[in-house]
Amino acid sequence: MNPVIKALTFRHACKSFDPRKKISKAHLDMILTAAHLSPSSFGMEAWKFIVISSDEVKKALRPACWNQPQITDASHVIVICARPWAIDPLGNYAGKNFERRGLPEDATKAYIEKYKNHMETEVFPRMSTYAWCSKQCYIALANIMTAAASEEIDSCPIEGFEKDWVEKVLNIDTQEDEVVVLVALGYRMKEQPPRRRHPMEQMIEYR
Repeated sequence: MNPVIKALTFRHACKSFDPRKKISKAHLDMILTAAHLSPSSFGMEAWKFIVISSDEVKKALRPACWNQPQITDASHVIVICARPWAIDPLGNYAGKNFERRGLPEDATKAYIEKYKNHMETEVFPRMSTYAWCSKQCYIALANIMTAAASEEIDSCPIEGFEKDWVEKVLNIDTQEDEVVVLVALGYRMKEQPPRRRHPMEQMIEYR
C-alpha cells in the first residue's frame, strides 16, 4: 500500500488515548517539522504552534475544551494559532516574507502589489483576517495528523472548545495570536472504529 494512503487509513479521530504512553522527542520533532514545512497561501506562515506536554497545563485546559478526556489523556496537545496581523499587505512581516524570495526590488514590489490586490478584492470582502489565516492553519493541521499517522501515532483534531477561555488559560496575547484549532496526539486505547465514507464516485467529478 502507498505509505501516504497507509497513514491516512490508520488515522482516525482518536477519542481514547492511553495516558501511560508518551511520544518520543524524535517523533514529536518530526511531526513539528511537518507542520513547519506546511504550505500557506502566498507563503505567509501566519501561524504559531503551542506544544503542550505538561499535565498541569492540560488539566487546566480540559474544562475549556468541553471537558474532553483527550486533552488530559493524550501525550501532547498542539494548539494551532493564527496571526491575523501578519497578513497586512502593507505590514513589515508581509514585506519581509516577499523579500526573502531574493527577487529584484521591482519584482518584489510588483508581487506585493499583486498580493495586496488579491487580499482587497478576493479575501477581505468575503472573510475576516482571522478566517483567512484559519484556512492556512488547517493545512498544517492535516500535515500534523498525517505525519503522526505515518509513525502510528494517533491524533484527534479538536474544535470543541471555548476560544476565549483557552486563550486565557494559555495566557495568549490575542493581539498577536488567536487560537484556531487543537490537536491531541498519543496512542490509542481502543481499536479503531469502522471508517465511514461516502463512495468516491459521489465526491469526485471529472471534466
